[in-house]
Amino acid sequence: MLAPRRVGKTWLMHEVERQLKQQGWLTIFSDVEGMASEDEFLRDLCKKIEDAGSLAERARSQILHRLKQITTASIEGGNLIGAIGRVDVKQFSEALVASLHEQNAKVLILIDEISLFVSALISKGPEAAQAFLYHLRKLRQSYPNVRWLLTGSIGLDVVARRLGLGGALIDLEIFPLEPFSAQEARAFIDALCADRKVRWRFALDDAGFDYLAAELGWLSPYYLELIANRIRLSPNDGGAAAVPTNAEIDRAFDELLGHAYRNNFVAWEEHLNKNFPKPDTEVLYAILGCCCGDRSGEIASTILAKVNQKHPVVSHRDLMNLMTALANDGFVIEVDGRWRFRSGLLRRYWIKYICP
Repeated sequence: MLAPRRVGKTWLMHEVERQLKQQGWLTIFSDVEGMASEDEFLRDLCKKIEDAGSLAERARSQILHRLKQITTASIEGGNLIGAIGRVDVKQFSEALVASLHEQNAKVLILIDEISLFVSALISKGPEAAQAFLYHLRKLRQSYPNVRWLLTGSIGLDVVARRLGLGGALIDLEIFPLEPFSAQEARAFIDALCADRKVRWRFALDDAGFDYLAAELGWLSPYYLELIANRIRLSPNDGGAAAVPTNAEIDRAFDELLGHAYRNNFVAWEEHLNKNFPKPDTEVLYAILGCCCGDRSGEIASTILAKVNQKHPVVSHRDLMNLMTALANDGFVIEVDGRWRFRSGLLRRYWIKYICP
């Protein structure tokens, strides 16, 4: 499940987890952002299994039995975490997933930000990332009773392409978590106002909503709520909520882009700086600088010509690979052959703080 930050993928994963638990599923959630080794990942996974209580108890006993068969060392305390380090990490993970497969036909492992974890493995050595991805594929194929839901704010395909590992991902069903439609966004804002969850009462008319939606672009609940809480109006004489003008909506955008609220956007910069090699990061910033100049964006040939002024080795193929990464991560979208910022709010931020 691909989506940039602040769209709601982690919330959605927990909601899936909650609903499936009610139907008798064993669900195991792990956020691997910040982890840098399979050992850390397994420790977290084992702790989650041990915390799952009676639903996982039979599987836990079976895992320990399997581990005792492949190691001569005693497992201290009879717990899973105590066995880590005494058994090869891939043998351990296979024993774990095989036992879950055999003991319960309704198992879901949810891994949040797996692409960041794979990027961390790559930084230590490509071999570790390659081994992990192909081993994960083997587990998915060999033990089908265990389902997997993986998410990333950067596509695993982008990460794997650096190492030529597309074959490790061919059996994954990839789907983006999209923002709200216009109808859903309108209902969300109306509900915020009706439930008094905005700071100042207002009521959008159709023209006002269309203007706000066009300026915002990326209609995620996070950014819709940010804007709604900055629209400051007074009630009219009749006591009803006032209808904001376009100028008042613009004022809300300008206020949100003030220095006091800059931290609301820092995750976008951090994403580029942390999750791509430095040469790619420099080109990505150059691409976005080209795209932010006009609200309607720019065509690929013009972007390439401008990028080549500072980065002459970038080919058309390189450009399209990076444009695809930016599209997957929610920065840009291609409309009628032009690449533009998907979020008007992010474009305003880029113009004010990033572009030279």
